[in-house]
Amino acid sequence: MFKPVVIFLFCISFIYLTLYESSELEDHSFFFTKGDNIYDSMKKDKSFINSTFFFIIEKVNTLKRRLQTGEYKILYDESALSVFCKIASGNNVTRKITIPEGLTTQMIIEILNNNELLTGEIGEVPEEASLMPDTYFYKFHDTRKSILDKMKSQMLTTIQQMQTKNNTSLSMKDIIILASIIEKETGLDEERRIVSSVFHNRIKRKRRLQSCPTVIYAISNRYGKINRPLTKKDLFFKSAFNTYRVGGMPPTPICCPGKKAIEAALNPAKTNFMYFVLSGDGPNHAFSEDFKGQIKNKINRKKARIKRK
Repeated sequence: MFKPVVIFLFCISFIYLTLYESSELEDHSFFFTKGDNIYDSMKKDKSFINSTFFFIIEKVNTLKRRLQTGEYKILYDESALSVFCKIASGNNVTRKITIPEGLTTQMIIEILNNNELLTGEIGEVPEEASLMPDTYFYKFHDTRKSILDKMKSQMLTTIQQMQTKNNTSLSMKDIIILASIIEKETGLDEERRIVSSVFHNRIKRKRRLQSCPTVIYAISNRYGKINRPLTKKDLFFKSAFNTYRVGGMPPTPICCPGKKAIEAALNPAKTNFMYFVLSGDGPNHAFSEDFKGQIKNKINRKKARIKRK
């Protein structure tokens, strides 16, 4: 009689200790891909000293098949049973990735390619400005293409919503090109519509846009990213994107603009400004109605920089 009781108690104790073995590590992420050996994965993770429970899970196909791919948060002192329930229910971690305004589509692809939690390759590079900068949510093993598709969809929706508000003389294609230039010229909310007014005024008077970011884009497309200030020689760089040489809009946008830049392109401030230049070291700009005022602002900028030194 005594022996069966001992065996029974031993079994109960073993099951209890196995199920409720607690994690010894601080809160951390555990990555699991369906089809992997859960026991080996847990041993490598070192959350549980024995990992006996997961050894059993690995041997029982009915339980093993329930395990789902994902990133799971294992908490300090969390039981093995609790962790199994998370993985079996797919209660995995949702992460976010923020794509800032003003990047080219190639730069965005590089960000996605460098994210090791995403999978899959990106084939053809999307058209410039076809992706909406924003914060996007994803999970471990989501595809890079799925993020791109979300960005494309959001940009398309934004354009469709905004084209009904287009009271300018520009097509929506040109609005997006202009928005990309505004995005690269200023990151200040209070300046976007004023910068937009300068370009709209120039377009109305059939003047070249003379935007430095278009020159940078042109040179970068041919020779790669440049990490130096533009020179006077650069302004004569032969390219359809160089708005110092070529009238009208560049052939395509020069980056992926955000919603605020698109709104600014659609709603320029009412000004007579034709020029702007950085004030000192920036990021603010000084605006002027004529070239004489532009020269004066450049002199003031030079004086401000000398004074700071």
